[in-house]
Order: sequence, then C-alpha cells, then structure tokens
Amino acid sequence: MKKIVLSLIIIFPLLASAQDEPTMRFLPQLAESGWSTASNRTDTKISIGLPVLSSTSVHLFSNGFTYHNLFNIVGDTTFLQLGNVINHLKANNFVGFGTSISLFHINYTTTKFSIGLFINSRIISQFNYPGDLFKLLWNGNGGSLGQTLQIGNFGVNAMIYNEYGLHFSTKFKRKWTIGVNPKILFGKFDMYTKTSSLTLYTDPNYYQMTAAANLNFQTSGIPDSNQRKNIDAAYVKNYTLNTANKGFAIDLSAKYDFNEKLSMSVGVNDLGAIHWASNLHNYTSNVSALTFDGIHAENIFQGDSSSNISFQKYTDSLKKKFQIQNNQNAYTTRIPLNLYAMALYQLNTKNKVGAQFNSYYFAQNYTNALTLFYQFRWTKHFSIAATYTAKSRSAFNVGGGLVLQFLNMQWYMTTDNWWAAIKPLDSKNVNLRFGMNVVWGDANKKEEPQPIMENLKEQKK
Repeated sequence: MKKIVLSLIIIFPLLASAQDEPTMRFLPQLAESGWSTASNRTDTKISIGLPVLSSTSVHLFSNGFTYHNLFNIVGDTTFLQLGNVINHLKANNFVGFGTSISLFHINYTTTKFSIGLFINSRIISQFNYPGDLFKLLWNGNGGSLGQTLQIGNFGVNAMIYNEYGLHFSTKFKRKWTIGVNPKILFGKFDMYTKTSSLTLYTDPNYYQMTAAANLNFQTSGIPDSNQRKNIDAAYVKNYTLNTANKGFAIDLSAKYDFNEKLSMSVGVNDLGAIHWASNLHNYTSNVSALTFDGIHAENIFQGDSSSNISFQKYTDSLKKKFQIQNNQNAYTTRIPLNLYAMALYQLNTKNKVGAQFNSYYFAQNYTNALTLFYQFRWTKHFSIAATYTAKSRSAFNVGGGLVLQFLNMQWYMTTDNWWAAIKPLDSKNVNLRFGMNVVWGDANKKEEPQPIMENLKEQKK
C-alpha cells in the first residue's frame, strides 16, 4: 500500500494550478501585463510578439510539502521520508502546475486608448488531496477503529486550451481607465473531478471497512484503447485543430487616478467556462454501503510478472464493487478565476511603490496572496523591480522583474520567488515568466501641432 501512496505523490506533482502573476501587473510597459490587468496600457506605440519567444511562463505551487520534505539526500543516497510529510499535511492540500505559451500578439497604444490581439496556449492542472486519506493509506486503518472518516475534496483537475483574445483599454472621464479582454476558448484536453465524496468506517472487531461513495469524474480529449493504437499524424492534426470544445471568458479592470501620484485598480480575470463535447469518457459511482476487507499490498506487488495480473484483478474487483458506470455526456467546466485589487504610488519620476491583494480560485480551492512592490526605472530602456509576496502556506517569497529595451527589442523576466530559481527543491512556490517583444514608438509622446503660419508656408511650397 505504501508503494501506491508513493506513486501518487511522485506522479501527480509532475502532472499537476497555474497561479497568478502579481509582479506582471506592476509592469504596464509590457504588453503582456494587459493580459493580467486589462486596464494596463503599454509605453510603446506598437508591440509585436512572435510565437513562444514573446512569452513563456511556468508555475508550480504546493501548499503541502516540498521535494526535500519528501526526500533526504545524503551523499549519493536518497532516502524517502514520507512519514515526515504525512505528519505535516493539513486537512485539505493541493499541488498544482501550469504553463502558458504565447503564440502571437500585436498591440497598438496611443495617449487615449490601447488595443491588441493575443493568442495563448495554456495548461492548468491541480491535484487535491485530504491529509486524512494519505494518512489512512500510509498508516492503515488500525488507528481509526470504530470511527467513520469523512474523506472528500480529492481528485485531479486539469485542462489544456487555446485562447484568442482582444485587449482594449481607454481613458474615461480623465481619472478613470477602463479595460476589457474578451476571449474565445477552444479546449483540447480536460480531467474534471465534479464530485468526490467518500466515507470509511472500520469495524473495531473484524477490521472490515464499510465505504459510501459518491463520485463523478469527467474527461475529454483522452484517447481510448483503440485510438491509442492508431495515433498518427492525422490524429495529431485533428486533435490540434479540434474546435468542438468551445468556451468564452472575459477580463475586466478599472483604474482610478486620485492624482498624478496615487492610483488604484480592481479587476477580475478569466470569468468564463468551456463546454466539453468531444472524445468524452465519464465515470460515476454512487454506493451507500460497501463492506470489504481492504487491499492487501503484499498480494499486489509480488516483484514479478504476476504483479500486473494481481493488480488488474483488484482494480476490476473494485470497479465492480463500487458500481462504476461509464457515459459520454457533454459537460461544462469553469476556468480558474482570479480577483485582485492594487494600489500604486509614484514617489518621483524614477521610483514607485505599490501593494496588491489577489485571490485565485480553482478546483474548489482559494489561494490568497498579498504582494508589496518597488520599482526603479532609470529610463525607458532599463527598469528593475522587487516584490515580496505572502501566499497561503507560503509566507516568504521575494521576487521581482527586469525589463531591458533597446534597438526596438524589449527583453523581460519576472518571478514572485527568486529563491526558487536557486533552490527549486526547497520551494513550494515556483513562478517564472520571460520573453522578448519587438517594439516601436513612444505611446506617451504627444504630437505638438505646428503653428498656423508655418502650415500655410508649407502648403504654398
């Protein structure tokens, strides 16, 4: 049984939600900042992003443990310390992974408005696990004799989709800036744990377990056994160009300038959903009382070829006992939602400070974060920023950003945790975005009207 637990803990972080990027919101000189804060406007008149080069981001977040909590390396030997991890798990835990790759963007900005087009490919995933479930699997049911364990909120939630978005922001009544990013979504892959309710009672005399379960697990885009045998170029093409799973989302943001120094912004990102209608495989189970002796790991993991046969027998038996039903019904899932509020204060022409609160919701879990920000901007060619972010169960994250611009090229890198770049195996929060844009012009430069007499002279010539 311990091998099963170990497999789950190792595999799911590798599969596993994209977290928000608070540092990016403080850098409006980047066109990419308009994707996280719709009211932001770039400093460059024209910004063009080429596939992959303009923006690539990676996010990894665990609120339960780090790699070195799980493994201890002494010399050339790695020791598993799973018992240490389990003792530190909370009631509800999750580990998530996400990445976003820009396929193309173009943005045009003037002193009055900003308008753009962007196409991104996104992967978002999260594995939720209650601490009691892993403690039961690791320690057995000897410590819960005569007790009923309430185990819920577990499962895998993952999606892959492309977004085609428009960015528009404009000044409104001088002090207001309003921004909106409407997006059309095309889903490629989805795993959605809609319902996960499980109770376990252990008989104090016979150690038998009685379970009650209500499970609903939905998937789209996973090839079945016949399709896996015929994966070729045509299959990959159909998968890539699939438009059957349509969705819509919108980003909304409003900024208010109290004066030339102080401003505040609020917004919501990714308010929307995807309707999954292609290549569906759903699994449900609803049993009120099921009594069994449990799974004996020594009978499954024999260390020889019989282990596969034994494991198949147990899985087939469990599937029958839990009355797992299959269906191909279409379903709808919401994409991760993000709410934020932020304030900026311009100390002088080169320095500004700010603060931000954001709340990220995905797979029935909220991740809240508070970020403090400082930026030194020497010229439009060089800018450096520092941030401090306190997240749920990850209180110490020092990050920042760097923006370089010259020869019509704009390079940048942002993160919320520099320490993760040095010690990624000791960090719960890894967050990095980098890229390069091609830029022209100054969006804040006002064209001065020529005097009337000089205009007349030019016309006579």
